[in-house]
Amino acid sequence: MTVSAAVERAVAAVTDRESDVQAWARLDIERAGQEAIEADRASSRGALSGLVLAVKDNIDRAGLATGCGSQIPTAQAAKTDAWVVDRLRSAGAVCLGKTVSTEFALFFPGPTRNPWRLTHTPGGSSSGSAAAIAAGMADIALGTQTGGSVIRPASFCGVWGFKPTFGAVPREGIRVIAPSLDTVGWFGRSAADLEAVRRVLGDQTPPAPIDTPPRFALLRTEYWTEADRSARTAVTTAADRARTAGARVTERDPAVLAGLAQGQPLIQCYEAARSLRFEREHHANRLSASLKNYLAQGDAVSCEQHEAVLASAARVRTAQDEVFDDGDVLLTLAAAGEAPKGLTSTGDPLHSQLWTLLGWPTVAVPGLKGSTGLPIAVQLIGRAGFDAEVIAAAAWLAEAMRA
Repeated sequence: MTVSAAVERAVAAVTDRESDVQAWARLDIERAGQEAIEADRASSRGALSGLVLAVKDNIDRAGLATGCGSQIPTAQAAKTDAWVVDRLRSAGAVCLGKTVSTEFALFFPGPTRNPWRLTHTPGGSSSGSAAAIAAGMADIALGTQTGGSVIRPASFCGVWGFKPTFGAVPREGIRVIAPSLDTVGWFGRSAADLEAVRRVLGDQTPPAPIDTPPRFALLRTEYWTEADRSARTAVTTAADRARTAGARVTERDPAVLAGLAQGQPLIQCYEAARSLRFEREHHANRLSASLKNYLAQGDAVSCEQHEAVLASAARVRTAQDEVFDDGDVLLTLAAAGEAPKGLTSTGDPLHSQLWTLLGWPTVAVPGLKGSTGLPIAVQLIGRAGFDAEVIAAAAWLAEAMRA
């Protein structure tokens, strides 16, 4: 497929579905078409040539405003691409525009609807990015994760989602809200898409071929029973199919993780309250009531509480071998269930918060359905720095789940 044909296909999907899904904050179709023509005339093709890119609206794209899902007027367009956008475009991806984010990538939702069922949330905060992939309006999409903002919408929308090791991808040109947590992530149609983006943004070396099945450690966290039955069944089904395909699946319940997930919301609201100080002082009337209330909660978190949580997370990172034992990856919940009905909430990030706090790489592996027919993913977690390996294990698991 030529690059122009890929863009035309994406634009046709936009024409067909955008009025219902509302995934885009700003489209840039004319420029995308021109860049596609130029790419087709070029003598060489990049690693991502022929892929249409969507960019979350808290990430800079030159020539387009970065609105961050806020009602605060944006004075001017970004002058340069964010580092991640520049890298992906240099590898041949063509950017079709900016996708809807929740307000400052936190909790107040935008207008985006779930392409599978328009009365249901697509998740957040990377709402538009996940929905654009699910609706066929993009091939790869950038998002960010502070709590569960990539993994949860990937699960709700039935697409692949990846959050790399914290710090593996530079955040230059991205509006950071919680510096200790915010991580660039991305969505795709397959594990191969996730891996292709990873190689462009990081280490070019491919992972070693999987000659033997991965070793999975099934983790029923302390919040296991707070997920609905369909989500728990998805995880156990994935484990059963992995065993059938020849993988060893053990069960883990590491004591070192107990209570740690409760600290992630403290870090997030504490740092958000300070990152958004200017907006609170100068544009308070443009902020949602729910955001103002949330930031007030952050004001109530002490510096000592903040430092204590970070110290606890650091201790667990040094003990990651105790968590994984002899497993290659952890297998657990990606979300509490199917996408909830309604558009006033983006769902509960509970089942991703721990892994975001620890900064370990995670993948949402789609392919299963809940009791009402909406998608449910499972989540794989890898050791810090083993990003390629956890994507490879996810690809293996997806094949096993299809068998």
